[in-house]
Amino acid sequence: MTDDAAPHPSPAEPTVVPLTEPAQLDSLWRHVLAPSFPPDELTSSDDLRAGLAAGGLTAYGVEQDGTVVAGIVASWSRATQVLLVDYLALAPGHRGGGLGGRLLDRSLAGWREELHPVLVLAEVEHPGHHAPHPSHGDPAARLRFYSRHGARVLAVPYFQPGIGGPGSPRVPAMLLMALGTGPGADSVPAAAVRGFLLEHLRECEGTVPGDPAVRRLLEAAAGETVPLVDAADAEALAAVPVAVLEGAERYAPPAPAPSDPTGSEASEGSDGSA
Repeated sequence: MTDDAAPHPSPAEPTVVPLTEPAQLDSLWRHVLAPSFPPDELTSSDDLRAGLAAGGLTAYGVEQDGTVVAGIVASWSRATQVLLVDYLALAPGHRGGGLGGRLLDRSLAGWREELHPVLVLAEVEHPGHHAPHPSHGDPAARLRFYSRHGARVLAVPYFQPGIGGPGSPRVPAMLLMALGTGPGADSVPAAAVRGFLLEHLRECEGTVPGDPAVRRLLEAAAGETVPLVDAADAEALAAVPVAVLEGAERYAPPAPAPSDPTGSEASEGSDGSA
């Protein structure tokens, strides 16, 4: 039995706890998230507190001497029953030693017990398109980390939507991963993936745009299932389509003019969603 499977943590093991208090969330943002993510991928501390208070976000972390030194934040959708891990990071000086793996495993167990999600997803930079960063980490190492904990890559050309709304920059060449799918899983229900994508685009960009990048993404989830790929299999990973994004695709489309009552909302019937 591994340490992660021990029924009760020993005194030397970090205790993973829900982060719910404003002081905990402020510490999480200041000491863990801000040093770990570039500004265009990071929510504000005010939005973090508001999301937790409203039930749209959920967080776990590890505290040391009153300071949060490791944390994981996820967005929860009651409508789609999909949980998206927005952030998982350790404060500088606390990386390595298995703390991140313990945090991920314990939070997944807590979310399964509390929320019963249909899917748990995470966004990871494609190591073939994103270079290591001294502060923001190594995409290849991050991909290996998730793979060690059973995550599999969805075979879709995923990009992170512009989290700042219309006109905000998107993050290209991302990998969307399914966590906790179980050994041997080779696909996930496409309906759950489509539901997540449609809601995520609306929440981030204000609409479901009809630009080519969005169409390619939704078309990849138009069947009955979406294939899963083992990230440790270099040949299989190379076959996963990549959302490189060119020209106007690099940004969330601007808000529609007031005279356009329909906006740029993509037709949901054309992508097979309910």
